[in-house]
Amino acid sequence: MGITQRTACLSDAELLLSWRNQATTRQFSGHSQLISPDEHLRWFTARLKRTYMEPYFLFTLNQKPVGTSRLDIVTGSDNEYEISILVDPEQNGQGLGTQILEMTCASIVNSHPKSSILAKVHKDNLISQKLFMRAGFKLMPLEGKFFHFKKIL
Repeated sequence: MGITQRTACLSDAELLLSWRNQATTRQFSGHSQLISPDEHLRWFTARLKRTYMEPYFLFTLNQKPVGTSRLDIVTGSDNEYEISILVDPEQNGQGLGTQILEMTCASIVNSHPKSSILAKVHKDNLISQKLFMRAGFKLMPLEGKFFHFKKIL
């Protein structure tokens, strides 16, 4: 059975926080500090209220959660989204990031045609840089510690 996609829900909060707080995830994050369960729950609850315009997905393989993606509207734009992808650190190296990116892009094309997607990737995160390049994202200049990648759908 292949990877499946669904909208994230409140019952996913604990799992997503555990993935996000892993050291391997935080090393490439713009906010590398540990996040408390209370802080995460407040943010996650508020974020779920925007899924009708800013999708937030959970991906499963054989009914086991393996990753997540979300699309946040870029401030000052109504058709540009910043993408965040997170694969369960225990599942890295299996090509799941590629599938998650493809499925997320397909979803946004269906719901918001003529959009563009922006990705911010840490300069030391070579795997994610390759992921976005293979998916046809254009490399933009380095800003601080992050490369920007952009794809017009």
